[in-house]
Amino acid sequence: MRLSGPAAWGGQTELADETVLRRAPTERDVAKLAGVSQSAVSRAFTPGASVAKDTRGKVLKAAEALGYKPNLLARSLATRRTNIVALAISNLENPFYVQVVKELSDRLHETNRQILLFITQPGADGDAMLERVLSFKVDALVLAAATASPALAAEFHKSGVPIVQINRPSGLSGISTVCGENELAGERIASFLIAGGHRRFGYVSGTVESSIGKARLDGFSKRLKGHAEGGIQVAYGDYTFEGAAEAARKLLTSARPPDAIFCASDYMAFAVLDVARRELGLDVPADVSVVGFDDVPEASHPKNNLTTYSQPASALVVETIRILDAMIEKPGRPARRREVHGDLIVRGSARLPARGIVTEDTQRIWRE
Repeated sequence: MRLSGPAAWGGQTELADETVLRRAPTERDVAKLAGVSQSAVSRAFTPGASVAKDTRGKVLKAAEALGYKPNLLARSLATRRTNIVALAISNLENPFYVQVVKELSDRLHETNRQILLFITQPGADGDAMLERVLSFKVDALVLAAATASPALAAEFHKSGVPIVQINRPSGLSGISTVCGENELAGERIASFLIAGGHRRFGYVSGTVESSIGKARLDGFSKRLKGHAEGGIQVAYGDYTFEGAAEAARKLLTSARPPDAIFCASDYMAFAVLDVARRELGLDVPADVSVVGFDDVPEASHPKNNLTTYSQPASALVVETIRILDAMIEKPGRPARRREVHGDLIVRGSARLPARGIVTEDTQRIWRE
């Protein structure tokens, strides 16, 4: 006998009612089970919203029991926020910017926000990529090793999307910036090398148009006046390993090779160390001292043992998020400028001055 209708399911009707046909739980269901108001449930799932710790715990427990997941799309329509921050970056070869990506992602995750990553190749049309950012309705944009044109910056401002530039000053109206102490760092590094007995100096910058490279060189040059024999030899490494290696060859095989080289990034300093030691057979630091900038994790590796000026990615990101949150909360605020403090971390790639080195938290730091 052939069965039709519910009997044909072999007694599965009740199971279908409970699973397949059951509606998704709502905020109201969570509020009822937790014994709180529906608005309390909403606040519990809203980053930065004020809600008592005990209330949040009840809401999360009830949500887990019901299998409730907040509807982020609906919430973004109601609050006009997506809890997404875009990060535009064009140099992930540099370990410093890898740190920036990780730090920003981790910090945003702590407040239930997400990072949306946009990567461009150096020299590519950055505006074309940034125009796409606007279509994603992000809450803010962070620029790292990437720039926006005046016209596009104005378009972001008109759309109410705040922009913060990390590690590069911006002369554009409406763009906030968070940088290390570039010029001061250049001065301190020069003082350190002078104290180490150096007289011939080289500088490996990034690109010709790099504002941070210029700022670091300005401070370096200012302090070396009267101390540099024949002036400072400058070469450009384009912030790449290969470019910095070629710059090192140019400096170290010149008629008057420097006995100290300051590099505008650790990544380029690694290339200079490689050329000096492996290709040219020089003793670092007896023949030439090498100082970098950033203090990325690889700088402390025994094969590098690089003396460098720290630029904490974590501090840059914390300050960046602080600015973004303030501008998101109150749109129209004027752009802000922040500078993050660093230290000259002393390792084995540079000659040691007779005095000025102190130990703090297991690290040797030079105090002028």
